[in-house]
Amino acid sequence: MPKILLGCLIVLALVVVGGGTVGYFMVFKPAYEFASDVGSFSTEFAELNEQIAREPRYQPPLEGMLSASQFQRFLAAQRDMRAGMEGRLNELENQWQAVRAEIDRQERDPNIVEMVTAYRDLADLVLEAKRQQVEALQAHEFSLEEYLYVRNTTYRALGEEIAVASFGQQGNPPMARELPDEVLEMVRPHREELMESYVLAWFGL
Repeated sequence: MPKILLGCLIVLALVVVGGGTVGYFMVFKPAYEFASDVGSFSTEFAELNEQIAREPRYQPPLEGMLSASQFQRFLAAQRDMRAGMEGRLNELENQWQAVRAEIDRQERDPNIVEMVTAYRDLADLVLEAKRQQVEALQAHEFSLEEYLYVRNTTYRALGEEIAVASFGQQGNPPMARELPDEVLEMVRPHREELMESYVLAWFGL
């Protein structure tokens, strides 16, 4: 049993204690199905991640440099990912924003049933985005390590945080504290286009 699934079930067992039969039907049963979905999501995400070329010895330039060729390949990969998602990219962003807005509005975390409803849909969208990423990185000859470096550098040049939710133990390459002026000048004119894909970076893609 995957560790993440086991952990979810332990928490659910503690929640149900004292709830008896009502607790089982109102909380544990749908929550067990949700926990199973989480385990399936983690497994499928990791399997997709393994389809991307790896370059363990990739050494990003510590001075934060980014070549014009790398940046153009990144732009092309992002365009392919957006095209592959079609209308679902907006759906992904709307789902995430809706969950965050609900948490902020009620000043609490969503309950188990709400998570089953919202996060199950969100997981499907993230997996579809991951499939598109795999195809795009293969088409534009990115290793996972190089792509993460270029993505992180690009969004840092825009002053944006990246990979808030990082799945699959992808890791992130070390980054320079300051980016060269030439990188900022190369990236910033493309801000509007790049922010169309920002939700993907937010989910670690």
